Amino acid sequence: MTVENILEVNQLSTVFHSDEGEIPAVNEVSFELKPGETLGIVGESGSGKSVTSLSIMGLVSKQNADVKGSILYKGKELTSLSEKRMRAIRGNEIAMIFQEPMTSLNPVYTIGNQLVEAVILHMSLSKKEAEKRAIDMLKLVGIPRAEEIMNEYPHQLSGGMRQRVMIAMAMSCIPSVLIADEPTTALDVTIQAQILDLMRKLKDDFNTSILLITHDLGVVAEMCDRVIVMYAGKVVEEADVRTIFHDPKHIYTKGLIQSTPRLSEDRDRLYSIPGNVPSITNMPKGCSFAPRCANAMDICYEKMPALISIDDGHKARCWLYDEGIRNGEGKNSE
Repeated sequence: MTVENILEVNQLSTVFHSDEGEIPAVNEVSFELKPGETLGIVGESGSGKSVTSLSIMGLVSKQNADVKGSILYKGKELTSLSEKRMRAIRGNEIAMIFQEPMTSLNPVYTIGNQLVEAVILHMSLSKKEAEKRAIDMLKLVGIPRAEEIMNEYPHQLSGGMRQRVMIAMAMSCIPSVLIADEPTTALDVTIQAQILDLMRKLKDDFNTSILLITHDLGVVAEMCDRVIVMYAGKVVEEADVRTIFHDPKHIYTKGLIQSTPRLSEDRDRLYSIPGNVPSITNMPKGCSFAPRCANAMDICYEKMPALISIDDGHKARCWLYDEGIRNGEGKNSE
């Protein structure tokens, strides 16, 4: 752990237990998050993004899964903490905006009840002080008639308003780290822009570090400082956001960028990456992307490549960047 990193994840693996056997949802994932930085985690559905975030939050059931590796927050090992100590950190120092606010907010409690409960739990305020803080946070995230909203239920609010409530709840204790799991999913583009502006403002005002999980590369380009790309539970590329868009190395990253619609281009059909994400219960041998890769070589079907450092801070998990393979030791499969 280095002083410049507020969060450091090392060799994180999350394996679920099922009737079909062990399911490796996250496989030896490592990354760092610096104070005030926004780190994007991108990839298709099923790549392990959300399970990574839930593992960091300690929200993966220990009865149904094993979480291995190291998660350091300000030098403190989270994986060894008791549930009581983890609850003191969760929602207070590390907060999370979940993907679907309608299922994350309790439908039988008012907005005020849910906000006030979190503030009282973590900040040791009186009920009156907690209510005032909750109203102030609702106003901060741009919710009109905040006093009235406190007495309303989640189903009475629009999707955009519910997402704002989730952000107000997550930011009410001014966390050092905010994990946002697809915070703009299912919102129209106008509300999406407002939510992103809000997150940016909160980051600037409180120097909060953000771990942004998304499949939307437009959101990544607008919000992130650095990006890690995940595929089938592993990190396949990591770089600063400019490098990812202007000089991607992994063919999967190139495919994701190529499949993003652009107003400047007139195309009848969007590009799509051939094939499908492999089932985590039946991973192919070698590189998990090899069956979909146009550049696959014999070695790709035999061994998983390491995450190879290409330039300063730029890494890719591909045999094409291994010195031995570049020198002719690999053989193309075609």
